[in-house]
Amino acid sequence: MPDIPDHPEKSEPAASKEADLLSFKLTGRPIPLDEVSSEFRLMRDCLKKPLTAEVATRICEKSGSHLIKLVSPRVDGDHAVLRFDDPEANRKSSILPSVNAPDIPFCKVVYRPLEVIGHPSLSVVDHILNPDEHSSPVLDAFAEVFGKDILETMRDAFLSEPKTPLKLGAGEFPIIFIPRLGGGDLQITPVSPAPAFMGMKRMIDPYFQKAQPDGPRPPRGRWTRHAVSSKPQNISGAIGGPRIRFLATMPPAMHQGEAELYRYVHGGGFPRWRDDEVSIWVLRYADMLEADTTYNNEDTRAALDRTADRLIRDASEFILDTLEDAKNFAERHRINEESIPEPPSVAQILIRRPWGKDQNYDRARKALTSPHFEDRLRKSRIVQEARA
Repeated sequence: MPDIPDHPEKSEPAASKEADLLSFKLTGRPIPLDEVSSEFRLMRDCLKKPLTAEVATRICEKSGSHLIKLVSPRVDGDHAVLRFDDPEANRKSSILPSVNAPDIPFCKVVYRPLEVIGHPSLSVVDHILNPDEHSSPVLDAFAEVFGKDILETMRDAFLSEPKTPLKLGAGEFPIIFIPRLGGGDLQITPVSPAPAFMGMKRMIDPYFQKAQPDGPRPPRGRWTRHAVSSKPQNISGAIGGPRIRFLATMPPAMHQGEAELYRYVHGGGFPRWRDDEVSIWVLRYADMLEADTTYNNEDTRAALDRTADRLIRDASEFILDTLEDAKNFAERHRINEESIPEPPSVAQILIRRPWGKDQNYDRARKALTSPHFEDRLRKSRIVQEARA
């Protein structure tokens, strides 16, 4: 969302150097709405030549949402601009100029974000393409200083279809062939939106910040920046710094256990206990419980207890080990341990596994909710508390 200056005091903007008046970026000069014309006069006085209808037409015709020169600087200037609007949006797309160097100062007049007090910071181009409630007085002030013919020329050029590029420079353009519906192939060349260049630059800057002793840990990744042009003003004066191509290498894929631990530390489900022997012992315990209803003695009862105790002990150790791993992971990555959810119960740990046939699942669930298993769980907790 555009910046909205909030300065209650009204003061005449002090005349400053040209860089503070002609710019593609915010200048830090809040302006009362009724004094915008004064700001335009200061900007006009910085121009070494007048802004004519011919210049305005040239600026508009060479402004677009996609600049083909970003792919190759050898593109002919008359075939370097595309203008697309999102068909699902109710606003026209942002555009940038791609003009020759002598026209850049004029672009810095019409593309400068005006910081009108109490309103979003918008340029003259923004007010023409996507007018809002304070666009009319701003455009009237522009026409008062530069002429109504200039404003109408810009309106006609920006609100009509731009010229269609008819040729591309050779060498750098990727070519992709896709099948046509009626047969044959269609050749296409992808071109990125012009504002994406500075957007990408702002996005990757934090990855190269130096870590501060008491500050948050900067994001990191394997990034390589390669400057392929030191004169981006030949493409667009609104693009600052060298053009950059980068290589982002994805980190290796996590193993299943690592992924589950990562998800758990960030509030997800508890990792599964992936030991195939557990299913065998749970079903064996279920068989022993069924046999105990018809035949039991001291030896079979002791074996039943030992089997339940083994399942409880091993599951409890898995829970404790996983919690320890989760706390270590959270400490390494500076994650608040309070975000780690409570672990599931022993019975839930034992039942969360593929059982193959539904009847095996039913047998396992019945065994793990049996009075005998509940009794062994209770005695196990009593023993643990006594040892503690």
